[in-house]
Amino acid sequence: MTEYKTEYKIEESYRRNDIGFSSLGIENKYYKDDYWYKQDISGYEGLAEEVCSTILRHSNLKEYVEYEACTINGKSGCRSKNFLRKGESVVTFKRLYETACGEDLANRIYAIREVEDRIHFVIDFVKDYAEIDCTEYLRNILSFDMLVLNIDRHFHNLALIRTETGYRECPIFDNGAAFLSNWGIFPPDEELELLIGNAAARPFSGSFEQQAVVLGTGIKLNYPAVFNEIKNISHKRLRDVLEYQLNRYRTFFI
Repeated sequence: MTEYKTEYKIEESYRRNDIGFSSLGIENKYYKDDYWYKQDISGYEGLAEEVCSTILRHSNLKEYVEYEACTINGKSGCRSKNFLRKGESVVTFKRLYETACGEDLANRIYAIREVEDRIHFVIDFVKDYAEIDCTEYLRNILSFDMLVLNIDRHFHNLALIRTETGYRECPIFDNGAAFLSNWGIFPPDEELELLIGNAAARPFSGSFEQQAVVLGTGIKLNYPAVFNEIKNISHKRLRDVLEYQLNRYRTFFI
């Protein structure tokens, strides 16, 4: 685990040149044979994605995307199976709000003073517009982001799936900005605890804990199994961050 072992050669005709779901840079993405391939932008995002799905595999959650760290046309990255069924499409919270209200959801949220009120504003909006209660969805994502330090959880990777009859929730996806994976933001020569302290959350607050405590957590981890997986992580900083965070929030996830 956590090595870019498998090499995939993807023809250029399968490239998807769009910004995708990341706000930290333009992703090199390919779609072939019902798999998405995403090259790393600025660090070890592919490894972070794989470790996040490994952690969730040892949790009580079922709705998440499995990622495989790999090499794509000679560059590190990851791949994942398309989670959409025939006739379905992803509708992000950002697009949902723009369609309904004609304005940017992030701007609307930051006009609300309290973090708790921001979160409940989004829950109420999604419930009113899409007839989906996303409380549990947000509870799981915000608490998981606190554990893995995902600094790029914006309203373009919080989403619903539009079906032929309505909407359903997306699985948890797009965790590549976890574990201080961006070398540009988190330089390798800085002290680990300082870097962790500087990691800022999104989208409701700059504090991971402030976001997570509003709804609490429904995630329960098999700690022995997760720590056993850590032994297989060859990337030192990723391993160190994960160990630090697991110990820091042990009582939160058991």
